[in-house]
Amino acid sequence: MAMSAPLDTQVSYRFGVPLVYVGGELDYGSADHLREIIDEELRSDPRVLLLELSRLEYMDSRGLSLFFTTVERLKDGGLLGVVSPKPNVRRLAEMTGLADQRAFRFIEDLDAVPAFIAELPE
Repeated sequence: MAMSAPLDTQVSYRFGVPLVYVGGELDYGSADHLREIIDEELRSDPRVLLLELSRLEYMDSRGLSLFFTTVERLKDGGLLGVVSPKPNVRRLAEMTGLADQRAFRFIEDLDAVPAFIAELPE
């Protein structure tokens, strides 16, 4: 039986906004770890929070719920930008309506982040 990959996170401010790199598996056992990081980053009331997901292999309903909660918290002018999601994560966000939320955006890769941030209203 394969062991689940632990959640690996790292926070950066490379683009002047919180950028959280998330890898491994975001599930019932690991979602609280990411929630704590998101809570900490939202304390400064950023206009955008970026989650780089290129190394996120799996996400279950607990991770999805965390994303919905984060979008709800950002709805008054903030945005959750999901960078480089794998097809399974993108599909999950699209099927559940997360991708349709006003405060949610897919960003293809890190190279597209500066243009994304430049287009945000002040």
